[in-house]
Amino acid sequence: MHEFSTMQNIMSLIIEEAKKMGAKKVIKVYIEVGELTFLADEQMKFAFNLLKEGTIAEDAELDIKRIKAKISCKCGYEGEIRYGEKDEFHIIFPIISCPICGNEAKILEGRECRIRSMEVDI
Repeated sequence: MHEFSTMQNIMSLIIEEAKKMGAKKVIKVYIEVGELTFLADEQMKFAFNLLKEGTIAEDAELDIKRIKAKISCKCGYEGEIRYGEKDEFHIIFPIISCPICGNEAKILEGRECRIRSMEVDI
């Protein structure tokens, strides 16, 4: 469950920055999560709710914005990725190749996990 350790890092940064600003409490936290991180929203929210207890972020809300994966290819293609499916394993996986020419593509977006902003009470 890498969502929990990811959220631990996010919470540490949020609380540290809020304290630097002299905040009394954190009201809302906005994060961006790329679809290629495979971080699940529900697990992120669950970890956030556990980790905020007893901190200045105890009453804070979490807003997660999903970032779609985007690739580019030397043939000129720039756009979304395709997904494959392995029925025998019940998994869906990203295909990081150009849907036009089949060459390996460069990932432009979709791997990010960052704090976009936060609202605090000073």
